Amino acid sequence: MKKIVSVLAGICLSFTKQYGLIISFVACAIVLDCVTGILAERVTGHVISSQKGMKGFWKKLMLLAALSFGFFMDVFIPYCMMQLQLDIHMQNAMFGMVIGCYIVLNESISICEYIYRANPEIMPKWIKHMLVATRKQIDMGEKNENK
Repeated sequence: MKKIVSVLAGICLSFTKQYGLIISFVACAIVLDCVTGILAERVTGHVISSQKGMKGFWKKLMLLAALSFGFFMDVFIPYCMMQLQLDIHMQNAMFGMVIGCYIVLNESISICEYIYRANPEIMPKWIKHMLVATRKQIDMGEKNENK
């Protein structure tokens, strides 16, 4: 069994290259968000509907699409620069990593909100506030760049 798992992990890592870790983090964050969301709904007595579940599923699928787009941009932009013979030092594009980190950050905020909703005494409020402040700083950086 160990050999099979090792071979499968090696194959996955060879295909994902530098993206393996961020894919793992995003997948874990999405699964934890789904689980904590379902548990919070059950604990608070809310009804879990298939319509609500499908809406959440499509949102999570869009997160994976955004991550895939980031990976595409990591390959596409340096390729275009090379074809156009533009010397913009961008050999290790980080779009996928940035998008992945942003997804993990937002999912972490959502996980904290679900845990707090289920039982406010479990999670210190400062953890959620710290995550929200980090997201606001990132968003402020975007607003300053757009001016």
